[in-house]
Amino acid sequence: MAFLTAQNKESTSPFATWGWTCLFVLVLLSVLPTDRSQATAFKPAQVKAAFIYNLASFVTWPDKTAQAGNEPFVIAVLGDDEIAGNLKILTRDERIRKRPVVIRRCASIAEIGVGRILFVGASMARDWSKIRKVLAGRSILTVGDSDALIRAGSMVNLIQRGRRIHLEINIEAARKAGLHFNSKLLKVARIVRSKP
Repeated sequence: MAFLTAQNKESTSPFATWGWTCLFVLVLLSVLPTDRSQATAFKPAQVKAAFIYNLASFVTWPDKTAQAGNEPFVIAVLGDDEIAGNLKILTRDERIRKRPVVIRRCASIAEIGVGRILFVGASMARDWSKIRKVLAGRSILTVGDSDALIRAGSMVNLIQRGRRIHLEINIEAARKAGLHFNSKLLKVARIVRSKP
């Protein structure tokens, strides 16, 4: 089985890493359609979708409307239809902070609009400066799967090394947008900084 793990500059307790792993594996097992022969071989896009979905439980947005209400909790995906498809499966009939979840595929930067989380596929990394301008002044959690994005100012990176997905967090970028990560998440993540 491909386990989900994260590295920190300081050592993390085995329980913290194992607990994080179990959480995502259980989510995947409970919601993704699969037969027994496929149950232990999740595709990277499925694992990343589970990470993205669960990040909302470990992030605090600056405005109270992010915590509850009737408006949907929007997760936008730019440049990765496979991630978007897996998120749609994963969040079907689910709620985040008591709000219905909407997954919105964005075909272009102009379609980003309003949302709580934006996943930027590796194919769009070269357009990060344009994406950043569109997001200026908004409290949107940016997630990617590219080393270039996290160092350029994205907030979360889901990077695959070998058969494992590693979690990296740019705390400085998140704070600039008014977002804060739960300490439990920070304990299992590798902290990175933007390039000067």
